[in-house]
Amino acid sequence: MALNAERLKNKIVAAMDKCQREEDNPNRSKEEFAQALASAIVEEIKGLQIIYTSGLIAPTSGGPVTGKINAKIE
Repeated sequence: MALNAERLKNKIVAAMDKCQREEDNPNRSKEEFAQALASAIVEEIKGLQIIYTSGLIAPTSGGPVTGKINAKIE
């Protein structure tokens, strides 16, 4: 799943809408908003894709790869 700013924005707006309906416990509302925001961000980060294009060199005799990763994040 690629990163999607619109999907993240919609999750944030939904969390804010829920907080606006809170009438009796503003502290709980604040905690719920923070949790919803954190969850939305973490979900987006976990779903990102790193597309490797080039840059790493594997030695023919074995051992660690070297070089600089050329990639893009989606």
